[in-house]
Amino acid sequence: MKVMSIIGIIWFSLTFLCIVGLQDSDTEGAIGWGFLGVLYALPFSIVCLVKSINSEKSKVSISQELLLLHELKEKGIITEGEFQYQKSELLSK
Repeated sequence: MKVMSIIGIIWFSLTFLCIVGLQDSDTEGAIGWGFLGVLYALPFSIVCLVKSINSEKSKVSISQELLLLHELKEKGIITEGEFQYQKSELLSK
């Protein structure tokens, strides 16, 4: 996903350069490149980047939660049953 978002950002930048380069000589070509850049590269790169960031956060979050639950069980704050219940809830997500 990150690779595709980087490709999208590069595509958007190249499209912008084509617009600037063609604006004086070929207005229709510049408009066409502009639409391609806006319709494809920018929204695609934003969506891919957000999805990849969210998926990384959820993986770290679950493992951190399990470690915290284990510490609470070891300190006697929660019982073994509560630990197993919370663990099964986290792993079912």
